[in-house]
Amino acid sequence: MLRRPIYIGCEGASEVGYASFLQDLIREANLAVHLQIDEFGPGTGDPLSRIQMAVLRLKRLEKTRTAFAERFALLDSDQAEQDPERARLARNLAADHDIVIVWQRPCFEAVILRHLMGKTANRPPDSAAAIRALEKEWPEYRKPMSRADLARRLDRDGVLRASSVEAELRDLLRSVGLL
Repeated sequence: MLRRPIYIGCEGASEVGYASFLQDLIREANLAVHLQIDEFGPGTGDPLSRIQMAVLRLKRLEKTRTAFAERFALLDSDQAEQDPERARLARNLAADHDIVIVWQRPCFEAVILRHLMGKTANRPPDSAAAIRALEKEWPEYRKPMSRADLARRLDRDGVLRASSVEAELRDLLRSVGLL
């Protein structure tokens, strides 16, 4: 079966674990989609640097394979807020290269919190508050979480729950066929 390739650029190891968890859900649903999961890694800095890295890696990847059907990048919004001009440049560069930024408001842990029953409206004001709130609900949570660690607490229903309040996550799920 030919699988439709979708690029997912990940800010760090936590996002890689989450994208891998999504790939497992895609397999369980028997969808003809393959996620090319790419960790930007330490030292890529702010959202603009990460989108620049994604553009370079996409060019390199697409020299040896078919073009990606769609492209996404999972990024924390709290870092974008530190430098609005660089964030604007990141959004423009992403748009120029057909990369959809999935903003994690304010961070990965806050989005994971919104996967949990009764927590979709929870909007911590910053990363520290998000981590505290998530650890209160999920005492075993440790950064970074692997796909297996995430699967112990999250499921497809949780992903759908979070997507009900996260527009860009909803777009990603639609793209891969989980919605």
